[in-house]
Amino acid sequence: MTELLKVEGLVTRLRNGARIVDDISFHICQGETFALLGESGCGKSVTALSLLRLLPDSVQVESGAVRLEGVDILALPEREMREVRGGKMAMIFQEPGLSLNPVMTVGEQIAEALELHQELHGAAAHARCVELLDQVGIPDALRRLGEYPFQLSGGMKQRVMIAMALAGRPKLLVADEPTTALDVTIQAQVLQLLRDTQRQNGMALLLITHDLGVVSEMAHQVAVMYAGHIVEMAYREKLFASPAHPYTQKLFAALPGTGRNGQLLAAIPGSVPPLHDLPKGCRFAPRCDKAWELCHEQAPGWTTQEEGQGVRCHLYATGDAAASEKLNVKSETEKQSEALIAREENISHFTFPVPLLKVEDLQVHFPIRKGILQRTAGYVRAVDGVSLSIPAGRTLALVGESGCGKTTVGKTLLQLIKPGAGSVRFVGKELIGLKAQELRKQRAGMQMVFQDPYASLNPKMRVAEILEEGMDALGIANNSDKRQRRIDELLEQVGLAQPVKWRYPHEFSGGQRQRIAIARALAVNPKLLICDEPTSALDVSVQAQILNLLRTLQQELSLSYLFISHNLAVVEYLAHEVCVMYLGRIVERGSVEEVLHYARHPYTRALLSAVPRIDGHGAEVVRLAGDLPSPANPPQGCHFHPRCPHVMPVCRSEYPDATDISATHHVHCHLYM
Repeated sequence: MTELLKVEGLVTRLRNGARIVDDISFHICQGETFALLGESGCGKSVTALSLLRLLPDSVQVESGAVRLEGVDILALPEREMREVRGGKMAMIFQEPGLSLNPVMTVGEQIAEALELHQELHGAAAHARCVELLDQVGIPDALRRLGEYPFQLSGGMKQRVMIAMALAGRPKLLVADEPTTALDVTIQAQVLQLLRDTQRQNGMALLLITHDLGVVSEMAHQVAVMYAGHIVEMAYREKLFASPAHPYTQKLFAALPGTGRNGQLLAAIPGSVPPLHDLPKGCRFAPRCDKAWELCHEQAPGWTTQEEGQGVRCHLYATGDAAASEKLNVKSETEKQSEALIAREENISHFTFPVPLLKVEDLQVHFPIRKGILQRTAGYVRAVDGVSLSIPAGRTLALVGESGCGKTTVGKTLLQLIKPGAGSVRFVGKELIGLKAQELRKQRAGMQMVFQDPYASLNPKMRVAEILEEGMDALGIANNSDKRQRRIDELLEQVGLAQPVKWRYPHEFSGGQRQRIAIARALAVNPKLLICDEPTSALDVSVQAQILNLLRTLQQELSLSYLFISHNLAVVEYLAHEVCVMYLGRIVERGSVEEVLHYARHPYTRALLSAVPRIDGHGAEVVRLAGDLPSPANPPQGCHFHPRCPHVMPVCRSEYPDATDISATHHVHCHLYM
């Protein structure tokens, strides 16, 4: 294949400061997908911005060459560079909601790119805009051209961004975490769109991600980045078959999934080092369980192995006894997993006949008010007859696409949202209708861990004050000394040092903030934690730390979890039972084994088929048409029938009752009536 982009010795640094991207080199051929993989803070996005010369004023390219079709674009004047951006090299940014102009219509923003790079105006530009929106799979493209970004769903905004990027017919598309915030079904649509476009246009793709499943599905070549360095590079098949660098191995071991249900995940201790304080020697050495003296003293060079695989590690650059011995070191996580398995075996025969939480026919309908008098014109049926139960010491996962009502269920259980009908019984006591004072006492038994810990922690309060606030409100630990001892115990439980209690939330990493949020929930001695997407915004290594913590706490404290997520790999690792939710209703429920391995409902099967797998052996591909309907106007009959590949006439008129597949497996579908 013809080489399209060649990067040689690229160095990008803060002005008069540390290097962010440190001497990286790679090349991309026409029609090829090159994936740049690593944790947040490794320098992936800065690499992409360096290629397009879109760096902020505080950052500059210090040295190196970036050749696009043989032309060093770092040497081009800015006037010529404007023709390269969008015309030869385009970028899809991570947050489409922040990248689209909120005061311009979709059509105006796409037409702007067409005018600049294709010299299309008027009717010709309008026709091309419609064609591009059709190409990226947006229904009713002509109407959508006149809409603003706020009127579009997250998946549609991402597709508009792709349409804008394709408007200039680029030869290289840089996609920076294009699916991070999307549901698995929308992610599958976006990835398929990128593949189809690549196949039609022969376009090359630089894919920046921390999702190994997406890399497995999309990439031809992969470079693993850590603290500004590329530490390993190989063809996808070689990398996934035999990762060489300890960091790459840790990323794979941190993935939840089949076969790891009884083990702790191999979380990487610590975090990516700050730029101003990079360790001497190998930058990964402080977090590496295979490091020895040489790793802390001398930076490793680049070693080329078989089949073009390259690695930056002393284990492969030296042949001494220390390196050979370290290759077979048994990690501390493996030892901890053995202890966890033993604990689980001890309670595996313990039964929980009485549900800790029992929910029956829960309904939450929000009124739609219109007119000057704000009369009720309809209802948004956010939760429409949900029933579930959670025994003590068990985890129930609630899964589904964004907008299906999962978070509303969690908040309603805590009475943060008032239900319209139904029953919520906690430890045998009915919560709906309780007076405020009595409800406050009951809330001590149920606490919530929110999706975004930074938004849910008060930035003006120290950690000790955050943890003490709940204890004070519910009268737990009646003097200051007892509370401080309890705070120290909580921090130790979630794996944080006691001195951090005098720091503020902004001084912590994302994973550490989530640990603080969990400690706050535990401060009032709850029996049930409602975890709302607690790992969705985290890197795979930090996600592993939080999942290990939740699993260990459940074993030690006999906690129950309602785990709200759209990440089915995480659900398979942590949960005991699963409820699949669609448009306010549960459509399938059962044990993890039954639902995730023997799914019956077409929607569940579609969710499972949309999940990228690193082993390449996913379920049969099921592509859902369209988006989730509005809960303000749900379809008649089965809510899923407009998107269902097995729709029958009865599906359009009658909602299916529950069918028992087994004693624990139930499904709402006419296929099994």
